[in-house]
Amino acid sequence: MDLSKRYGNIYSLFIGSQLIVILTGYEIVRDALSNRADVFSDRPNVPVVTIMTKRKGIVFAPYGPVWRQQRKFCHMTLRSFGLGRLSLEPRILEELAVVKNELLRMYTDGEGTAVDLAPLVSNAVSNVISSITLGQRFHHGDRQFRTLLDLMARGLELCVNSPAILINVFPWLYHLPFGAFKEIRQVEKDITVFLKEIIGQHRSSLDPDSPRDLIDMYLVETAQQQESMGTGETSFSEDYLFYIIGDLFIAGTDTTTNTVLWMLLYMTVYPDIQEKVQAEIDSVVGSDRVPSLTDKVSCPFTEATIMEVQRMTTVVPLAIPHMASETTEFRGYTIPKGTVIIPNLWSVHRDPNVWENPDDFSPARFLDENGQILRKEYFIPFGIGRRLCMGEQLAKMELFLMFSNLMQAFTFRLPDGLPPPSMEGRFGLTLSPRPFTVHVTPRHRDLLTSEFRDLFGVSSYLLSSHNFHTICTSFTPRLNIMAFVTHQFIRTLSSTAVRNAAIKHITIIGGGQMGAGIAQVAAATGHSVVLVDTSDDILKKSIKGIEGSLKRIVKKKFADKPEAGEEFVQKILKNVSTSTDAASVVPGTDLVLEAIVENLKVKQGLFGSLDKVAPEHTIFASNTSSLPIADIASSTARLDRFGGLHFFNPVPLMKLVEVIQTPMTSQATFDALHDFSKALGKHPVSCKDTPGFIVNRLLVPYMMEAIRLHEKGHGSKEDIDVAMKLGAGYPMGPFELLDYVGLDTAKFIIDGWHDMDPENPLFNPSPMLNKLVEEGKFGKKTGEGFYKYK
Repeated sequence: MDLSKRYGNIYSLFIGSQLIVILTGYEIVRDALSNRADVFSDRPNVPVVTIMTKRKGIVFAPYGPVWRQQRKFCHMTLRSFGLGRLSLEPRILEELAVVKNELLRMYTDGEGTAVDLAPLVSNAVSNVISSITLGQRFHHGDRQFRTLLDLMARGLELCVNSPAILINVFPWLYHLPFGAFKEIRQVEKDITVFLKEIIGQHRSSLDPDSPRDLIDMYLVETAQQQESMGTGETSFSEDYLFYIIGDLFIAGTDTTTNTVLWMLLYMTVYPDIQEKVQAEIDSVVGSDRVPSLTDKVSCPFTEATIMEVQRMTTVVPLAIPHMASETTEFRGYTIPKGTVIIPNLWSVHRDPNVWENPDDFSPARFLDENGQILRKEYFIPFGIGRRLCMGEQLAKMELFLMFSNLMQAFTFRLPDGLPPPSMEGRFGLTLSPRPFTVHVTPRHRDLLTSEFRDLFGVSSYLLSSHNFHTICTSFTPRLNIMAFVTHQFIRTLSSTAVRNAAIKHITIIGGGQMGAGIAQVAAATGHSVVLVDTSDDILKKSIKGIEGSLKRIVKKKFADKPEAGEEFVQKILKNVSTSTDAASVVPGTDLVLEAIVENLKVKQGLFGSLDKVAPEHTIFASNTSSLPIADIASSTARLDRFGGLHFFNPVPLMKLVEVIQTPMTSQATFDALHDFSKALGKHPVSCKDTPGFIVNRLLVPYMMEAIRLHEKGHGSKEDIDVAMKLGAGYPMGPFELLDYVGLDTAKFIIDGWHDMDPENPLFNPSPMLNKLVEEGKFGKKTGEGFYKYK
């Protein structure tokens, strides 16, 4: 950062003949990696990396069609195995149980002895990756697995902190038969033998109809592509798989392990913060169960502390180097093709222009005046742009669960009589804390009982054994054992709660146009409806709107029978009641359906609170048009009883309902939602939990492509609208439709999809749309959008 003060936020230097450009500060980094991603997403050809990875895999592979294809497949596969979803929580908790059991053993065997946390944390994090990619976990004492982790760590250290770095200047040094050069070749050989042996075991036991993990899925995809395209025509191969596994292990272990270690180190240096975190966890969770991801929304200070440690330490401070794929002009500078681009993420997180007292450790900076999490766009610990960390969602899950669970169970303090450890860190590919030891003390004395110690050591073998029922009934009072239950077991237990249950009593959250429309249709078909919103004034307006809509029906249906028409209206209105307290009405409902603002955190907070008071049989559903149902459901403990019901506006007139089933939605729940839609007189269509579901997945890209056509000057908005109405028979042109839907809504949807899949060109944002939204021109509702309205 000192150089940027002298030379500016964009400056360059040469290493040998290689031009390197350093980007400093959030605005510069975002502009380059996000707005100019087509130019600055490539990777440089660094000799030592190229020798080790052959420019394959995900992390170091060059930007292009092969990288996009491989990354998309891996991301989709990891999501199918629980990445970013609550279904992955049991695997993480299982590893945490091993860590806590081992810490308890160390405490009882040698009270007062300082502990090196690094091996335990590294093993736990690596085993989570291993369970997804390799389909197995390793015992923390497994010598072969420990050796693999040590080899990977040593390989990284050799690449950046040894004479082997000279290979980048003189590649022939790699072949020298002594010192670091010989060692790095041996490390590469040993890792190759280990991983290829595992791939071979998978190949020999592969069942294409029942893939167990990422390796199986990749082998199946490889066989299919080679059969359809030919071996030489596809990038999928066992060789490429080898480098992907290596990337996932290195990137998924080193960064998360170091962040967890940094968090624990900061807690020992700032014991007052540690006490506040523990107090919050005690208040929200207590001591008779372990923290879950569903507690995250209720633990803002804990999350803020995690975020502040990430900001202070920035474990990948200079990101992975990028490269300019073509000569380009950027902020007044000409950057030649092949220039190495270094985004200084450390500078982003220590910039005094956006962070007050950036060198001070202060979790409160991530909290608003109400004590809730305050998101800041310049907080980018996982990077930004198309090279955004693929494992971001997994890392966030691991960080919260590991930190909250360890804070609940133990107090960490520095050894007596020793000076505080250095907070400078040790720079390699990642910034790791320098070796340190801590005293670990159980916070609850009952942790030391044999019963609790055995419980902490529950293994995957016990969970799958015939003794599972005995384990659950014996220990449930002591631990939230359900956190360990398998996906299939959850579905079996809960499906009986909704099987054959007709939905009769409905609570609709949100009295706006959509919520009121759904309430009207449900009431008209004989359902008992409670419409909930934040104020009586809103609800009065909602009921008035329903009454007005019904009276318009009466004018047509009962033109000659006014008394019958009035009776029709009153009969339907009698089925609708209102409330401003959702928690008081949910205990008597069969279905809770939300139709509130399109904000993931708000929806998660709503369902997380209602989950605590709703009966077991109650189904939850969201009317979201763009957010992943599984992400909304993750704040609850009823993943199997959660689905999507996407209605269309105006609800009384539009026949379609998209019924969305997540990977965790039970068949009984899906059937109940499907039957409910039919009972409303609607035509339900089934859909998986994919961005935009069916209609919006096709409609939003269509509207965005119309904007791009106009942006490029290929057609005026008026001509495009007329062309689609007269040529395609559409009732509205895309710009008229955008103004009707709301430009702010369209931007929200496309921005969310772009964040989920930045490589999909259909989801690219539009500068023209962004500008109109910034100016407050949202369409018909504000009087101006693409067109002006009186």
